[in-house]
Amino acid sequence: MSVARRILLLDLGGVLADLGDPVAAMGLEMTLPEFWKTWTSSSVVRALETGQMDEDEFLQEIPAELGCPTGTSFAPRFRAWQLRLFPGVEDCVRGALKQYRVALLSNTNAVHWQQVTSGSSVFDLFEHVFLSYKTGHYKPDPAAFQDVMEFFRCAPGDIVFLDDSEPNIVAARKLGIDAQTVAGASELEALLRESNTT
Repeated sequence: MSVARRILLLDLGGVLADLGDPVAAMGLEMTLPEFWKTWTSSSVVRALETGQMDEDEFLQEIPAELGCPTGTSFAPRFRAWQLRLFPGVEDCVRGALKQYRVALLSNTNAVHWQQVTSGSSVFDLFEHVFLSYKTGHYKPDPAAFQDVMEFFRCAPGDIVFLDDSEPNIVAARKLGIDAQTVAGASELEALLRESNTT
């Protein structure tokens, strides 16, 4: 089934929101590449971000994986890592709505979701938000994309998916989704401007 307008499916962190420097924010003794390798491959992070683990258990389990001492509260460190929307995101989304139906697909947790939605109503503009900690499905797993296709009752080719993670892009393309790598609101804006003129 084809939809009247294509669906613009956006990632959150790295596309709409600045992930900042989690190593500096949390005072970790590792490099940023080491952190992201650990974070993206962690079963503890995945459990938190698919709703299988609550925040208290996560805060007990994650310090060991990040090389931090156990036995002290990790909550202040974790909450010091703040995600913030890039400037101009709302204008960018409003512009996209002239051409697309807009939705969000994000691997995230309740803490970070609260950070990016506090003080901003930009996500009210989205037709739907697919959050891993609520759906239980985690990119690049095919089920995360299937959620979107089932909700919109659309074909893979009806979706334009923008993400900053190459594994997620590869997974989406394997399903027949039009997927492109984008990092930051400025790249997003440029891509949308280009697609609007073609």
